[in-house]
Amino acid sequence: MSQVQSAVINKQPLEVWRGLLSRQLPERELLQEALQSVHQCIAPVWPLKDYVAVNPYHGITDRSFLNVRKYLRIFSDSETLMPLTHYAAAFRAGQFELSDVESALAELQTENLVAEPLPSAARLVACLGALESVTAEPDTPDKTPRKRQMRAFSEILDAQTGGDWTQTIGDELSKFCAQHYDQGEAAWKSPWQHLSLFDAWRNAVQHDRSMEIMGVSCFRQLVQQLPDSAETTLAVMLEELKVPRALWETYLLCQACQTPGWSAWAKYQFEQGTSEELDSSDLTALLAIRLVYEVALSEAKSFEVDWSKLAGATPVRFKVPFDSEEQVIERYILLRASEIAYRNKLLNSLRDNVSNCGQSTEQKLAQMVFCIDVRSERIRRQLEQTSAAIETLGFAGFFGIPMEYIRWGDQGGDNQLPVLLQPQFQVTEELPKKDQGQQELLLEQQEGNRSFRKLWKRFQQSAVGSFPFVETMGLFYGLLLGKRAWGTRVSAGMESKGSHSQHRKPVPRPSLNGLDAQGITVEKLTEMAEAILKNMSLTTGFAQLVVFCGHESQTANNPLKAGLDCGACGGHSGASNAQVAAEIMNLAAVRRGLKRKGIEIPEDTVFIAGVHNTTTDQIRFFEPDQLSASHREQLDSLQQLTLQATHLTRAERMTSLNSESVSELLQRAGDWSEVRPEWGLSNNAALVVGPRQLTRAVDLDGRTFLHNYDPDQDPEGTVLENIMTAPMIVAHWINMQYYASTVDQRYCGSGNKTVHNVTGGFGILSGNGGDLMTGLPWQSLHDGQNLQHQPQRLQVVINASRQAIENVIARHTLVANLLQGSWLYLVACEAGEFYQYRAGNQWKHLDRAE
Repeated sequence: MSQVQSAVINKQPLEVWRGLLSRQLPERELLQEALQSVHQCIAPVWPLKDYVAVNPYHGITDRSFLNVRKYLRIFSDSETLMPLTHYAAAFRAGQFELSDVESALAELQTENLVAEPLPSAARLVACLGALESVTAEPDTPDKTPRKRQMRAFSEILDAQTGGDWTQTIGDELSKFCAQHYDQGEAAWKSPWQHLSLFDAWRNAVQHDRSMEIMGVSCFRQLVQQLPDSAETTLAVMLEELKVPRALWETYLLCQACQTPGWSAWAKYQFEQGTSEELDSSDLTALLAIRLVYEVALSEAKSFEVDWSKLAGATPVRFKVPFDSEEQVIERYILLRASEIAYRNKLLNSLRDNVSNCGQSTEQKLAQMVFCIDVRSERIRRQLEQTSAAIETLGFAGFFGIPMEYIRWGDQGGDNQLPVLLQPQFQVTEELPKKDQGQQELLLEQQEGNRSFRKLWKRFQQSAVGSFPFVETMGLFYGLLLGKRAWGTRVSAGMESKGSHSQHRKPVPRPSLNGLDAQGITVEKLTEMAEAILKNMSLTTGFAQLVVFCGHESQTANNPLKAGLDCGACGGHSGASNAQVAAEIMNLAAVRRGLKRKGIEIPEDTVFIAGVHNTTTDQIRFFEPDQLSASHREQLDSLQQLTLQATHLTRAERMTSLNSESVSELLQRAGDWSEVRPEWGLSNNAALVVGPRQLTRAVDLDGRTFLHNYDPDQDPEGTVLENIMTAPMIVAHWINMQYYASTVDQRYCGSGNKTVHNVTGGFGILSGNGGDLMTGLPWQSLHDGQNLQHQPQRLQVVINASRQAIENVIARHTLVANLLQGSWLYLVACEAGEFYQYRAGNQWKHLDRAE
């Protein structure tokens, strides 16, 4: 680009740029590079109905864990490490020792990740001792201002004038975005919702005098003169603020981090859309809108920023030394020390089982397949300890069924699979044959209920109805409130009747009808069944009952409920996937096809479906009336055994939930005021991939994801590759969401659950405004006294040869980056010995740590 072109943009009045196309923008290549970095840095957030765990750093994991902290601190207030007081308390509690600190130092010196001299272990321990009297964990997230080199124009203006314009811009953006993205929550819909984000905003603010009332008189006039495209507006606004081109990337990253929640939602819109053009993305539009507010402020307040001092010192990819005032190196060493202590404890608990990893030949009463979710670990252990006739397996909770599930009477469905995948077919619900005659009546009742709820909501929110509503219905709602305050109690005595008892009301069930029309033939169903069985290493030794047991959470008044359901099912219950998987496995044609492929399922083996309620630990089985008399007797026996395991699991969980009785624990499932119905995946720390014999009878304290894998059944390493590139990545995402929400509640958490308000039907705000909340609320991590999640990076233990693991790493850059950047740790269990993976395909033998 010529110097003349480069100079033109500063000299043109805004009217000249109105009709300019993005491709005609002189600085487009530079701007595209900046936008690419922003889109890569910002992780998406999913809507409430599909709320799933996301690694907030996943777009920048090509950098090392340590480097990401330096990178983020250039333009945001992000934090990636706990304070020293946290590690001082952990050290006093015996969670790690001096030897672990020495091991951490030795590993860092070997890896040569840090250029600075490392402190000695003795000095670190002495530092921890000096903090003995300091409180370990605050009961609220840290809001202390942090040092940062790049700041937004509005932040600099606030610092100079004592204003609050940064918050004002955030509130204006939040107000508009909530209206634009509304999914049926608002009483009055935006008339511009069909337009793009940028065009809708330009139309909306023409009628909004908020900024003018606050003293920015030129605001609407400026908006009228804006170029037609968001990308061109972005470039022009950067020039109006006189931001040097060398700082465009850094400055736009800073802007995106001013409202990280709405930036994450805009990134989600981009990923769900069909266009891959950055200039038309909602995130680009959001950045352009923010800069328009800042330019308007600059003109109204006659305020300019001299960016020249930063221009030469703050390129976005520069390296800076760690800030000694924040003791970054010390904190990182102590993080690794705590991780090493947990790793040693985990491996020592597994060593006694390493030599007993052969597959059992004795036929079991039941094989129960659970999701790899850490909450399954407790119930699985209790089931196996209750009866040797039960064998449990771990597999991704969508059970390999890549479907969109349409519930009975609905037009649209939910994607019941990991959010990074797309469904391959639709499954709809239908009534059992014996209830088909009631279908029309039930549909009319359902539609009538929906219509009544809509009318009632309109009456509550209408201009007329809202005034007499409280006076007229106050007493009635007071009685309802009192009823809800007591919570919904679940009687433990009722469970002895069997959780598979008949329902009085007809219950719809998933149906395989219509799959042929979608191209899902018997051959494809057979291939799907083969993949399911191979991926969980169950191709021989089938029990008489094989149970696909999905999981779901039971809570009341909880907008983030989907975050407690099955992440492998896109934040929904895994019950429907379990039912579909069982039905496919029971098809005679599928079994014949499997036999031709070398997988012979005995005729007396039947697949059934169940669901594990992670709030009450009750296991419910589906459609026992479809079983033969002999299988029904076996299911009755299994039901009694699962009931015993349920009681034992509840007793184990009572302490962590501070419940004094089982009834109190069960009440959490229906208590609308309960902020901690369960701990979800809190305190997750490891993923073990191997045969169940490796972990059987080991108390892993509900901290470990468990995935079945038998290397002898996987000579080509195909199953191992699937596990390392899917379940391992999902476990890593979950682990990093909990980690980031704990160490950086301000940016990566969702604050205080008690003041959450649903906005637009898709997200939550803290109170009535502010940024869109992402991540986990503080109550999901902290019990009011202590943290319930120890922030540590995921430890992955795989029962496979080092060569097989290296083969997968070599084929997948994402996996290689996660390992070499220390985002997670990997240990191979080969020939009864443990080996830790090091960068460059190096392995370190791990001896028993006493």
